[in-house]
Amino acid sequence: MLLMRPVTMGDVDDLARLASIAGEGMTSLPQDRAALTSNVESAVASFERTVPDSNDYFLLVLEDTEAQRVVGTSAVYARTGSRQAFYAYRIMSVTHYSHSIDKEVRSRLLHLTNDYTDFSEMGTLFLDPEYRGNGHWLSRSRYLLMAQFPERFAADVIAELRGWFDESGVSPFWEALGAKFFQMPYAEADKLSGTGSNQFITELMPKYPIYTNLLPAAAEAVMGKPHGATRRAMDMLLEEGFQYENLIDVFDGGPLVRASVAQIRSVQQAVSGIAQAAEKIPENKMLIANRNLSDFRIVFDDALLDSETIGLGSSAFTALQIQDGGEVIAIPGKLAQEPS
Repeated sequence: MLLMRPVTMGDVDDLARLASIAGEGMTSLPQDRAALTSNVESAVASFERTVPDSNDYFLLVLEDTEAQRVVGTSAVYARTGSRQAFYAYRIMSVTHYSHSIDKEVRSRLLHLTNDYTDFSEMGTLFLDPEYRGNGHWLSRSRYLLMAQFPERFAADVIAELRGWFDESGVSPFWEALGAKFFQMPYAEADKLSGTGSNQFITELMPKYPIYTNLLPAAAEAVMGKPHGATRRAMDMLLEEGFQYENLIDVFDGGPLVRASVAQIRSVQQAVSGIAQAAEKIPENKMLIANRNLSDFRIVFDDALLDSETIGLGSSAFTALQIQDGGEVIAIPGKLAQEPS
């Protein structure tokens, strides 16, 4: 059975395995055991805290209970910029016009900004390739967390997706811009940002807007383009109501998307109820979670909605660690779209 739950210190080895598969560019799942251990310690403390903290980091893991190993990760940061500034490039359009020769020239500018500071942030989304097909509920599990514990998160949430790399693993955006100002390989800058302080971004990046037509065409073409491995993740975010607002990552040019938590479709479709044992449940897949933050658990199973009760099978009760009559929250397995 597959089960979503809070990360524990015993998961570090499995996380290290996933980080090696994820490779470069995923700063929230660093290939550094000490950094991974620190992240897990932060997450464990966050789930145990009973009052909100700007440093809260809620890291959920997908466990294959039969194989007894972690095969996926999904997380929410309570606040961006709580420990260090959150930087991004805003893409802005500018038009220059010459009256003397009657000519108009349009360009785009990159402005270094921290507009998304103090937003909540979705992150650390990764699934072992052997378990493809489970990414949808791995991603949406975070909405159940946010729906029932809104006091632990900001009113708005963002998600940052990895930028585009070519077949050789090279980021055209980084080579055209970041490499020139940081004067180090992408992997080194990525590791510094993910495992230490990102103060060097402020210190080394240019303070003035950058005209994108000064960049190679290959670099300008991938601004806001997600990595092939994260294309589906972006699609799922857009389906939930997230919007791309012309902000990109300063390293690889990957897109940032934003949404109001209250307007996220899964949050709006969440239903609370009393769990009731049911022997026969029609096929009706739902994401179902208990109401215990410190031992939060989610399963993807058949459930029967009936007024204020949610009928569950015995395996769901065991996985969620609840008794008959316990409180649960659920969202439909398939996202219900807005009527056209």
